[in-house]
Amino acid sequence: MDRIAQAANQDQECLNKLLFADDQALFSPDKDTLQEYINQLNRQCEAHGMRINIKKTEAFIISRNETTTTFNIEGNALLNATEFKYLSSIFTKNGRIDREIEVRCQKANSISYQLAPLLKHESIPIATKAKLINSIFLTTLTYQCQTWPLTQGLKNKLVTCEMRCLRKALNKT
Repeated sequence: MDRIAQAANQDQECLNKLLFADDQALFSPDKDTLQEYINQLNRQCEAHGMRINIKKTEAFIISRNETTTTFNIEGNALLNATEFKYLSSIFTKNGRIDREIEVRCQKANSISYQLAPLLKHESIPIATKAKLINSIFLTTLTYQCQTWPLTQGLKNKLVTCEMRCLRKALNKT
């Protein structure tokens, strides 16, 4: 698959695709170039005896304004997705990360509930509870946080989620 992707975009000087296992994400600053990338990829797949599964292929546009661009493969329109999940990160049409933070908090809260019996157990030292929180809860909550453009409101949501877990560990709930 990597050879097909390279052949499809060998003239390009900038990064325009992400590859992981059998998943691909193509991107471009404009719709015409993206349609050409899709066409090139489709031609390369066909040249190697492969077909792109149109039912599993989605188009996704990040824009400040609502857009209704349709992309296609051999005349078949691709479904326009409202969210795009790639390597456990969620991208939304408006480019904001509110949904990503919401999902991270949900996952971290789920882990907090799973850890609750240990966190509430009085015979487990606070230091051990802290190690559990740091190694399991916080890594889930902050997964890929290096890419987040945080607003004060989003920071508050993360802190609230963390405080809820810490109160459990200290039996303050």
